[in-house]
Amino acid sequence: MKRKTLPLLLIVFIVTGQTSWAMAQTGSTDNNWSAVQQIGTNEQLVIKRKDGKEVKGRMIQASETTLTIDRDGKPFEIPRDDIRRVQLITGKADKLKWALIGAGIGGGTGTAIGASKYRSDRDDYEIYVYMGALIGLGAGAAGGLLFGQSRSKRELVYSVN
Repeated sequence: MKRKTLPLLLIVFIVTGQTSWAMAQTGSTDNNWSAVQQIGTNEQLVIKRKDGKEVKGRMIQASETTLTIDRDGKPFEIPRDDIRRVQLITGKADKLKWALIGAGIGGGTGTAIGASKYRSDRDDYEIYVYMGALIGLGAGAAGGLLFGQSRSKRELVYSVN
């Protein structure tokens, strides 16, 4: 009996794909500098400068004219006039979720590739389906885990146009 695992995996992927994958950007979107000044020490920040560069670091302090962060163990000052956006990194990256999504995609792809090599008139050709699924599962889970490490929620604290 030939099983139809690919359609089942596609359905699972579509259902889980309905969750929001975008980074959360809630909070004040106006240029309220006092919100930046109220951020606690050692909070992780992502600062986008007006020249387009992003700087990551931990909060030290914010005065009326500068924002000071700890970047690689050294204080780094950014003038307020050079800041376009300040985001607060909240929560941890959901690595397990992304590893499972990657395993599902990789397993489905590996199964499909293995099934395309299957021939019923040859001995031991059913191993292609199982090995394709196994290799795809492992590779997909590893890729999803690596991708998930880079994802964390960001809360917009300060923004100017």
